[in-house]
Amino acid sequence: MDNIDQNTTSEKSTVKVAGNSCYELRYDGITNRIYLKIIGFWKNLEAVPEYLEDLGKALALVKPNFTVLTDLQKMITHPQELNSLHEKAHRLVSEAGALHVAHVVPEDKIANLQTNSILDASGLKVKNFTSTQEADKWLNQIAASTN
Repeated sequence: MDNIDQNTTSEKSTVKVAGNSCYELRYDGITNRIYLKIIGFWKNLEAVPEYLEDLGKALALVKPNFTVLTDLQKMITHPQELNSLHEKAHRLVSEAGALHVAHVVPEDKIANLQTNSILDASGLKVKNFTSTQEADKWLNQIAASTN
């Protein structure tokens, strides 16, 4: 999450929840925001056995009206069998009471189509962006207007 850490959050305010070659999860207690970075190609469910558990750890840290910034820029299209995993993750975020979710869209065009399809299936409302800075700025504005 170097891009997110360097450009959008203070390193001192973020807590690393989980990280591996497939994803990184951080929580910023000051902004009450989860930062999720999806990395590369996930071959199958066995490649990310603790993904939902790790997401649950991040969700356990949030306060009401939290926000989520998901950086999908380096995501490569995942096999169809992983769609249900992503849908479950979206449901967990929704059920936990996320105020707003921002996606930084994948550079891979097919992955972008896939993420949109998963969003349609899960019902999670998301706003798309092309940079983490843009997404973070929008989430900060939304959070400020609700306080």
